[in-house]
Amino acid sequence: MLPLDSRITKQQNRFLLDCSLGELKSIYLALFAQLRADPLADIDESDILLHVQMALQQEAQAVGVDVSDHADWSRFLGDTQIAPCEQRYDSYGEKRPAV
Repeated sequence: MLPLDSRITKQQNRFLLDCSLGELKSIYLALFAQLRADPLADIDESDILLHVQMALQQEAQAVGVDVSDHADWSRFLGDTQIAPCEQRYDSYGEKRPAV
């Protein structure tokens, strides 16, 4: 069995991921789903989700997607269940602990 070529490389103490746009979308959707499923997850506290989102938004804008329109943004990501913002954030807010 031949070893797989790694698409993750290490330079000093940093890791670089070589992935396609489709794969980056999948990573973003998985991270975002985890954040929505567990509001206490540390994903929101790190910058990785924000950096992935910013990179994807730049790609989306380059092809004419209005990233401020959640339906357009969701379609760009390949999300097949596009719900209005109010519906998405009502259920998200219910999961948030009272502060």
